[in-house]
Amino acid sequence: MRPAPCRSTDGLEREAVARRRFSSTATLTGAETSMPARSPAVISTRRRIAVPLAAVLTIVGLASCGEPGAPPERLTTPPGVEVQADLSYWSQGAEVLELDACLPRNSEEATPAVLLLHGGGFTSGDRDSEGMRRLCEYIAQQGMAAFPVDYRLAPAHTYPAQIDDVGNAVAWLREPAQVERFGIDPARIGVVGSSAGAIIAQSTGTRGSGPTDTGQRVGAVVSLSGVSLMTPEAQELGEPSPRATDLVLGYLGCSSVAECPQAAEASPISALDPSDPPMLLVSGTDEIVPAEQAEAMAAALQDAGVPADLIIRETSNHGLALLDSDARRSMISFLETHL
Repeated sequence: MRPAPCRSTDGLEREAVARRRFSSTATLTGAETSMPARSPAVISTRRRIAVPLAAVLTIVGLASCGEPGAPPERLTTPPGVEVQADLSYWSQGAEVLELDACLPRNSEEATPAVLLLHGGGFTSGDRDSEGMRRLCEYIAQQGMAAFPVDYRLAPAHTYPAQIDDVGNAVAWLREPAQVERFGIDPARIGVVGSSAGAIIAQSTGTRGSGPTDTGQRVGAVVSLSGVSLMTPEAQELGEPSPRATDLVLGYLGCSSVAECPQAAEASPISALDPSDPPMLLVSGTDEIVPAEQAEAMAAALQDAGVPADLIIRETSNHGLALLDSDARRSMISFLETHL
């Protein structure tokens, strides 16, 4: 097994890191007096759309490489977890896409499977990032099989290539040979996505209709800083970051928001229907993806009768950095409930 290398963040996640550093510096030095210092204890509201629920969470962050406070690279696998690396799930000519597997050891029953989708603004990033490997191992420690997945990147590959790739990974896991190999239950497959990966995760959840336990369908979606609406109307949801808008346009293969006909089709909020899987939507109030995106998706899920959990945190953290120990436990509880 090769060790997971430490790569720098890019795209949406790099901008999120820069914004956190600026905010921290301004508050500590007083250079920006209009930015009030935040209390160390941050209180957020967690709301289940179908059944109201409250929880208090504090975000410290599951640091990815290049983020402040990122711990040294870990080269060992935690006890009780087996890691299988560099597994090919799709190929076409010279192109090969791979995933890794983090499996709970000595499981006596078939386990749920959870695909993990990295961020990077659609132009960079991969399944080997330290944050993805840690999340993979953590999920396996909780008794579920986890699979960090590589997908094709823009600008060489634009929508819907990334959705196709994840759909192919789901279908590959459902093959009888993989079910036996990994000891998974093909009827219980979910997906967790961060940043750009969260958009792909939402789109995977809303693609198609009908039963979520067959084909390329999934049974649960966790979205960390996902964009749900990409049409011109999205510009009215909070204050979208220009950089984030540019990266989404690159993913869509468009040059402007006003002239992007595929934006509607690519928006998860436009594709959902009552048969789609439950979603956990996590966002920060001051991050580069407006929290209004998650709120709009939660409302649309509610209107469609689909269960949804909405967590809006008072923080500038983005993507994986929204997860701390409490938030990870909430994620695991959500996955266990719906898979």
